[in-house]
Amino acid sequence: MKHLIIIIVCLGILFPLKSYSQDFSTYKSRKQWILQTQKDAPLVGWGKHGIPRALARLTLNPHDQGAIVYLANILDNRGQTMFDFPGVALALCRYWDSFTPEQREKMKASVQGLAKEDKIDGEGFMGHGTENHALMMWAGAYLFAQQFPDAQWRNGMTSEQLKAEMKERLRKMLRNYYDHGNTEYLSTTYEMALIFPIEILLECAKDPEVKAIAEAFMLFQWSLVSLNNFDGINLAPYGRMNTQQDHLLEDCKSVTNIAFYNWLLWGWGEATNNVRLDNYKMNPYFSETSYSIYTAVSNMVPDDIFFRLANLKTPFLYKSSASSFGHYGTGVPHLMMRKVYRDKTYAIGTGNYRWVPGGDYADHDADGFMIAWSSPKRFNYIGCYHPFWYSDGDEAGRTPDTWNHGNISPFQQTAHHKSSVVTLFDIPDKDPWPDKPSEQKWAWRDGHAGNLLKRGMIRYPKAMDEEKEENGWLFMREGKTYIGIKPLKSYIIQRDLTGDGTDGFNIIKSDHAKTGFIFELGSEETFGSFDKFRSQLQKNRISIDWDKMIVSYTDSNKDKIQIQYIPGLPVEEIPVEKRPDHWPNMGVTGMAESVPVVTINGKRDTPYRQWPMIESPYINMDNNMLRIDDGQTKITVDWQKELPVISRSK
Repeated sequence: MKHLIIIIVCLGILFPLKSYSQDFSTYKSRKQWILQTQKDAPLVGWGKHGIPRALARLTLNPHDQGAIVYLANILDNRGQTMFDFPGVALALCRYWDSFTPEQREKMKASVQGLAKEDKIDGEGFMGHGTENHALMMWAGAYLFAQQFPDAQWRNGMTSEQLKAEMKERLRKMLRNYYDHGNTEYLSTTYEMALIFPIEILLECAKDPEVKAIAEAFMLFQWSLVSLNNFDGINLAPYGRMNTQQDHLLEDCKSVTNIAFYNWLLWGWGEATNNVRLDNYKMNPYFSETSYSIYTAVSNMVPDDIFFRLANLKTPFLYKSSASSFGHYGTGVPHLMMRKVYRDKTYAIGTGNYRWVPGGDYADHDADGFMIAWSSPKRFNYIGCYHPFWYSDGDEAGRTPDTWNHGNISPFQQTAHHKSSVVTLFDIPDKDPWPDKPSEQKWAWRDGHAGNLLKRGMIRYPKAMDEEKEENGWLFMREGKTYIGIKPLKSYIIQRDLTGDGTDGFNIIKSDHAKTGFIFELGSEETFGSFDKFRSQLQKNRISIDWDKMIVSYTDSNKDKIQIQYIPGLPVEEIPVEKRPDHWPNMGVTGMAESVPVVTINGKRDTPYRQWPMIESPYINMDNNMLRIDDGQTKITVDWQKELPVISRSK
């Protein structure tokens, strides 16, 4: 008995038991739990991850002297960055009376000197940088000017002038997003850095026009994150994938912040109880929880309709579109044409792309394909791509089996209808964009520039409930979800790869210049059994013409999906007046298209020029108009003129 007790204790140390007594069933209970985890949070180091913890402590106790002193001095920290601006601004706006007059004067002196573009003597807020950088800088600057009307700004502006400048920058940029989206669209890393500064601006701005600008943007963002949620997974396609999504967080060192945001707002379905106290402690492994702490602190709660849509299990298909990068949101429309299908137990997200020739600053980190399903396990999704960006294999973290960063290629084109997908690869010998877009990114693929890696590949979790290979098909079952994969040419399965992005996954590789895969998903409800699913898919008609690069598949619903791969990456010239201002320095004049011809049951799918901003049964957006309506709540945003007009009705 003594030995048994020792074994149990040791197992408890090695594999900590999770407590399911905590109520994580509602947004309110999850929010309150997050705040309580920060009650005695240490406040050390730079503000990027410390400020939201200080704000949580103030939310629990507005007189918390440790939090007040930390916030009063953080902008003088050597590691001060733009990430600090919105949180400090929120502290000033919400807890003005918690700071002494001397502390407020010190904070004013700190921010006055930041009305500049450079990073000398502290990072300024008059520049631009990437999209999330701009919003953090400008939202923070606006609120600093609001709170310190008599400040003496370094650039000579008065506070009224600085507010007017920041208001116009925000208005211009966010209106452009309403027109054609942005390049950090739904980024698993940077979506939160777009959301939290504008959430703070919405709460704190006194100017009703600025509030309307912020609210219009938040309604757009809440639309996107709710439509693209499936049991906590942020569905691809999306921009700027710097870390992979994960549902069992004690086993990994870096977790994307959108996962925690989704957990707080909508829950993770079967995986909701996977979140642990350790995930919210101040440590380098889980610093990404910081952004969901901002959301827990926020008084801005999404409308009820977004909670309903995020967890909706009624099947629906929708489309959306995002743009290239451009300063002040002046990117070129239709960089990414997305199609997403959400069913009861699974979801599929696919996309086709146009490219800045050679790639813009973050094109290589997009993710273009995902199949996800309900599961409490660490990984519950499949990816598929060709390793164009990483094909030289010589730089750590940018090898052909780099799956935990962007998974995208100009040489993959996809057809998708509801539960079925056909994706094709046509990989040329040579890189079409040598020496672009930068020496660093060129080095990632330099070793194979004249002989690109010819490979289409898939990763799927090892921990599937069931897996079978039959007559050229691979079949998988997870719970009541069934997955069929048909490689169109010969393939291998690697089951022993290790490292970030391959740990926990098997990798299917089809090493051909021209290759592809068919996917079809089903469930116990639609097929009755896994046996019947497998039997039906093997009967479905497949037609392949590799010379013309045409594949058609008639799926189990008798829908015929046909794709014709369009090779050559033809460049569409963009009129000079519509080109982003950084293109001339890159020698870019147009967009390289990698868009197939797709027909569904003989009808041509929407051409990319007509691809909608959002088209779904519940949320629709085009021509600077956002319409949200699920039969219970109706919200309309009209941003066709300079300022948005928002209306609500039930």
